[in-house]
Amino acid sequence: MKKLETMGQRIRALRREKKLTQGDLAKIVGVSAPNVTGWEKDAYAPKADPLSKMAAYFGVSTSYITNGDESGPQLDNNAVQLNVLDIEAFKQKYNIPDSEEAVKFVQTSDKPFPIQKRYVPVKAYSKMGMDGYFTDMGYDGNAGDGYVPTHTAGPRAYGIKGTGDSMFPAIRNGWYVVCDPDADLVPNEFVQVCLKDGRCTIKEFVGINGGVLSLLSVNGGERFFFEMDEVESITAITDIVPPSQHRQEHPYSH
Repeated sequence: MKKLETMGQRIRALRREKKLTQGDLAKIVGVSAPNVTGWEKDAYAPKADPLSKMAAYFGVSTSYITNGDESGPQLDNNAVQLNVLDIEAFKQKYNIPDSEEAVKFVQTSDKPFPIQKRYVPVKAYSKMGMDGYFTDMGYDGNAGDGYVPTHTAGPRAYGIKGTGDSMFPAIRNGWYVVCDPDADLVPNEFVQVCLKDGRCTIKEFVGINGGVLSLLSVNGGERFFFEMDEVESITAITDIVPPSQHRQEHPYSH
């Protein structure tokens, strides 16, 4: 099984294995859904109480969640520490002097190695109008529209080319966005929304409340509301790609 490099990746994998939404996990451990979003994005670590509840629910140790140690014991202190390191022992072992820069080096947490980028097909859409709407042309990305790279999107991801100035300056004319049907929707991030009348648009996701989808325009200010009965799909956008990264032929096809 592929090693999960970060705490966020491990929490997300455990949650998906149980087929839980971020909201479901939040209720189980007694926090709000945005807290779970923050954990999975590695923005911050869970506190001791929700960490212990999460470990108990998933049947793993708290040390596995925090640092990937499958044999580690449950945490019994009131603080969660990631990548704990005995700084003095480390300095002595590697003959590091007592300097500020040396301490900074020791305290720097390890980052996972970059995942090799892969390419996803660009899906054919009509030109985006001034109102920001466009229409699916019926091609699933294999109609000669090329490919764009992604480091994070899943196997069902696809690209869309932005045309016109309806999304400027966040998404420029001619740039691409990568849409991932398997990624979680995150408030304040971009999504592709397709309506049952065939129109699609890219907006900032606010949330769904009482059966009503709330969105913000990409270029700021204007708010939009749609009854969920009108909505065909909502797809998370994981990447914004400049045109220089577009390839007409798949780079790894030869």
